[in-house]
Amino acid sequence: MSIKTSATLLSLAALTLATSPACDRGDERCQPGPGKICNFLGTGEAGLGDDGLDREDTQLYLPQDVTFAADGRPYVLDWNNHRIIAVEADDTVTRVVGTGELGDAPDGDALSTNLNHPTHLSNSPDGKLIIAAWHNSKIIEFDTKAGTLTTICGNGMRSYGGDGGPAKDAILDLPVATAFDAAGNMYITDQANQRIRKVGVDKVIDTFVGTGMAGFSGDDGPAAAAQIKLPGGQSAPPAGRLAIDGAGNIFLADSGNNRIRKIDPEGVITTYAGNGDPTFGGDGGPALAASLSRPSDIDLDPDGNLYIADTDNSCVRKVDTEGVITTIAGQCGNPGYGGDGGRAAAALLDRPYGVEWEDGLLYIADTHNHRIRVVGLE
Repeated sequence: MSIKTSATLLSLAALTLATSPACDRGDERCQPGPGKICNFLGTGEAGLGDDGLDREDTQLYLPQDVTFAADGRPYVLDWNNHRIIAVEADDTVTRVVGTGELGDAPDGDALSTNLNHPTHLSNSPDGKLIIAAWHNSKIIEFDTKAGTLTTICGNGMRSYGGDGGPAKDAILDLPVATAFDAAGNMYITDQANQRIRKVGVDKVIDTFVGTGMAGFSGDDGPAAAAQIKLPGGQSAPPAGRLAIDGAGNIFLADSGNNRIRKIDPEGVITTYAGNGDPTFGGDGGPALAASLSRPSDIDLDPDGNLYIADTDNSCVRKVDTEGVITTIAGQCGNPGYGGDGGRAAAALLDRPYGVEWEDGLLYIADTHNHRIRVVGLE
């Protein structure tokens, strides 16, 4: 999520008023002012929505992620529908990747491919959208202009191998997320292999973080010798997404350790947030002393504030640049649905898996409510 474009919900709404009377909700459309939460996408009923529907009239099925691409559109990863949809300027939705059927994700035409539970989207330096095709054990490049897919990492087998060789021939096991640094290197959370892999600009893959054994160890030492802990197995939930700041620090949602880890440009790993206790606590105090419960996703704003999808607490937390943690959306420990049009911190979420900062707004994949919510940041 390191490359962003300037596209906002307000501008989308303005375009709706100007160009799409059929979908115009006028003053009925909730607008996310400071500290206010609104529904952005989804009816709340699990299902497979049709193309051309208004974004609030379409159905999703356990959405995992939302990412703004180089073309300015928000793309939503509709996880259990095995597809990706885009929100157009007129507030309608369009399927852009996947048929909705489960499959082995062959290269070629994006609309005719069958994915298997993709989990994450990121932007490459050359403007492509990168798909973590989780159960396909591949990383796939989506050319949004041409409408084509190309596998760039992983041979589709589920195991571990390939370090020191071409990324396309490597073996991954539940690759859940990607991120790019300023130099164009791609980092992959290889979830079931308990590692972060790095693909250099030369397309060679190596292990960057993790020994391959699940656990917690290694703080203040080299990241390659540290242990991280992410769920493994076919029925494991997605976990372990990444964010990279302008200084080159890499942040990992170390979900099984209930922590956020940080790897500095020298390759030293530390804990950035979380005390390891899978409960809720610590708001208003230092993030290192706070309790998180299976944090799944993270994102950064340009000022360096870190946003955390605190999944099993059913809320979204913020760590400011002073290291103080607060809750900005959801009532931690109280899953449910409610509060649209009101204060985000009083609203209810249900196990959110994704967060995305974009132009002063925070988009939340409110996964078990089958919605994308949006919060105006204060």
